[in-house]
Amino acid sequence: MGPRYNVAKTWHLLSLDAPTIAALWSWFFVRAMHLHIRTLPILLLSAATWLLYVLDRLLDGLHPGEAEMRERHLFHARHRGAFVGTALLLALPLAWTIWTRWYAPALRDDLELSVFVVLYFFCVHAESRLGRLGKTGGIPKELAVGILFAAATAIPAWSRMTAFPDGAKARLAQADLLFAVLCWMNCVAIERWEGRVSPPRRPHVSTLWAGAHLKPILLAVALCAVFGAWLMRSSNLGGVYFAAFLSCGLLFALDARRRSLSPLSLRIAADAALLTPLAVFLIR
Repeated sequence: MGPRYNVAKTWHLLSLDAPTIAALWSWFFVRAMHLHIRTLPILLLSAATWLLYVLDRLLDGLHPGEAEMRERHLFHARHRGAFVGTALLLALPLAWTIWTRWYAPALRDDLELSVFVVLYFFCVHAESRLGRLGKTGGIPKELAVGILFAAATAIPAWSRMTAFPDGAKARLAQADLLFAVLCWMNCVAIERWEGRVSPPRRPHVSTLWAGAHLKPILLAVALCAVFGAWLMRSSNLGGVYFAAFLSCGLLFALDARRRSLSPLSLRIAADAALLTPLAVFLIR
C-alpha cells in the first residue's frame, strides 16, 4: 500500500494529475467520434496543461498570506527553481511545435480558448492582489476551471469534425458539457474537503452552495449520464457517458468517507476518480 500511495502522491505533487486526465479524456473524445489523429496533439495538450497548472500553483505560492497553503503549493514553493527551469525548457519547443506543426483549425480554437485562460488567471490572481477575490461576486474559480478544462480536452476532436454533420457536433458538445459539469463537481468537492473557508480566499457563493448540495448534484449528474449512455448506446459516445457515471459514483463515495481520509488523500483520489475512461477501455 505504501509504494502505491507514494506514486500517487508524487503524481499529484508534480502536477501530473491534470495533464494525465486531459490527455485521457481528449483521446476518449477522439475515439468516441471515430477520428484518427497522431499522438502529438494529445501530448501537446498534456504539456500545455502541465505548464498552466504549474504556473497556477507557483503564483499561489508567491503570496502565502493570501491563500491557505496546501502541500502541493508548499512543494512547488520549495522546488520553484526546478519547476521554473523545467517549464521554460518545455515552453519554448512547445510553442515552436504548436506554431509550425499544429492543425490549423485546432490552433484557431486553442487561440480563442487562450483568451479565456488569460482572463481566468487575471480573475484568480491579479484580482486577488487587489483584494477583490474575498467578495462573493466575480467568477467562481471552480466553475471556470471546469469549463476551460473540458473545452480544451474536446478541441482535438471538435476541430477535426469540419466535414461532420451538425448533429454529430451537437452530440459531442452535449457530452463535453456533461464532462464540464463533472470537472466542476471535482473542483467543488476538493474545495469542500480541504475546507478553504478563511478570508480573503473564501470560496465563491456558488461553490459554497454546490459544496453543501454535493451529493444531490452528483446524483443528478449521474442520472443524466445514465440517460445519455442509454441514448448513445449504439455509439462510442455511450462510453463517455458511462465513464462520467462511474466518476460521479466515485466522487459520491469519497464524499461519504471524507471524515476518515486526509485532505491530501481525498485530493489525490478526487483526480483519480476522473480516470474512469481506463475502466471503459478495459470493459470493451
